Amino acid sequence: SVEYNPESEITVTAGATQAIFTAISAFVNEGDEVLVFEPAYDCYIPAIELHGGIPVYVQMDVSGTGPLINWDQVQKLVGQRTRMIIINTPHNPSGRIMTALDMKKLEKLTAGSDIIIMSDEVYEHIIFDGYEHQSVARYPKLAERSIIVDSFGKTYHNTGWKIGYVLAPEQLTKEFRKAHQFNVFSVNTPVQ
Repeated sequence: SVEYNPESEITVTAGATQAIFTAISAFVNEGDEVLVFEPAYDCYIPAIELHGGIPVYVQMDVSGTGPLINWDQVQKLVGQRTRMIIINTPHNPSGRIMTALDMKKLEKLTAGSDIIIMSDEVYEHIIFDGYEHQSVARYPKLAERSIIVDSFGKTYHNTGWKIGYVLAPEQLTKEFRKAHQFNVFSVNTPVQ
């Protein structure tokens, strides 16, 4: 598992939705493609489109009867214009989780590319039946290209307080903070 420097690799945000918007603002430009697994949290697509990005949809099996993601299909959709892949585990709204095998396939798929992973992990503590959360932080090759979005609001059941955080390697954090600086600047002090 990767450790993050609190000064240079952790950014406190005004909730996870702001973090998602800021991450897309920082990295997605006109014509960039972003893979989005459907069904998806409702803020992904508007943020991609607002920045001129092109959402590329991948249907997941949320029924629980088969593998969550068809990685052969994903491989066919990844191309030169793929800038970002957004993953969400545990998944909202289905509750399904990505497995270690899913993470290894994602790692192999993105190896040798400049693709950024935005990993929405806000429900990481809401996993049952002995399953373990598979954060991208567990996989160093994924962690080096990933922005992890998390939420104190979900973890501590105070969603209206709007406080989240982002974990990312220093070079990604620097780019994230360029957008964050003019999007929010700082989170309200009493909540922090």
